[in-house]
Amino acid sequence: MSATIGTTSSRRKMTEILQETERVADQVLMRKQELIALDKRRQETREAIRTIRKSFPREDSKVWITVGSMLMKQKQPKALELLQKDADQIEEEIKTIRNEQKVLVNRQRDLELESPLRGFDLKPMSAAEIGAIRAN
Repeated sequence: MSATIGTTSSRRKMTEILQETERVADQVLMRKQELIALDKRRQETREAIRTIRKSFPREDSKVWITVGSMLMKQKQPKALELLQKDADQIEEEIKTIRNEQKVLVNRQRDLELESPLRGFDLKPMSAAEIGAIRAN
């Protein structure tokens, strides 16, 4: 009788672990799709900024731009400013999602009883650190 109870509880525990693993894996995949969509938006914004600079060099010219879901006609400097703000916001969202993604991937690897990915949490060196290395 006690062996049956132990087996039932271990099956329940295993099922819970598998469900949690699947839930985390689904979140990882959702974040990846969000990153793909944001990267596409970032690229389109970058292309728009470049096109405006090349095609409308005069600052008094007006251009049609889409910021978010709004279509607006703005003077060239204001349009570039709005697009740059949009690009900065997209960049921040991408950073946030990437940080969340790292946590989720480590959580999934913990659930799968695997060691954390090495080098996955590296951060770029600051300008001061690079200057110190070059000075030596």
